[in-house]
Amino acid sequence: IYSAMEALTGQRGTAILMPAGRPTEYTSDLCEKVESLMRQGYSKTAAAGAIGVCRQTILNWQEQHPEFLGAVKRGEAARTHKLETDLLLAPDGPNVTSRIFALKNAAPEEWKDKQSVDHTNSDGTLQPTTIVIKGGKRDSGGN
Repeated sequence: IYSAMEALTGQRGTAILMPAGRPTEYTSDLCEKVESLMRQGYSKTAAAGAIGVCRQTILNWQEQHPEFLGAVKRGEAARTHKLETDLLLAPDGPNVTSRIFALKNAAPEEWKDKQSVDHTNSDGTLQPTTIVIKGGKRDSGGN
C-alpha cells in the first residue's frame, strides 16, 4: 500500500487524514485518485483508506456526485480487467487461487460458483414447478 499512498501524498507511509466527525470535503480531483487506485487493483475499501476516508464516505460521494460515481464505476471495471489479465498471464501456483478469489469478489456476476435458476414468468409471477418422485424397491435390510 506504500506505493498508493506515496503516489497520493508524495511521502512514503503518509495518508491523508480527516478528523473524526467532521464532514469530509469532496473535491473533483478525488475522482482521478480513486479511479487510479482501483486501476492498480485496489478495492473500493483500500482506495478509501489510501485517501484517508472510510468506505461509507466513498458510497456517500457516489450518491452525491455523479462524476465520482462514474470514476468509481470506471475504476471497478479497470480493476476487474487487471485482475483477469493477471490471472490469465499468471503461472500456475498459489497466486492463481488468490486471483480467482479476488475476481469472485470484484465481479461476482461473472465469476460466481453457484448457478441461479429463475422460476418467474415474464409478468414476475412464480412459474409452477412439478417434482416427480419415483419409488424404488426396498432392500431386505429395511433401508
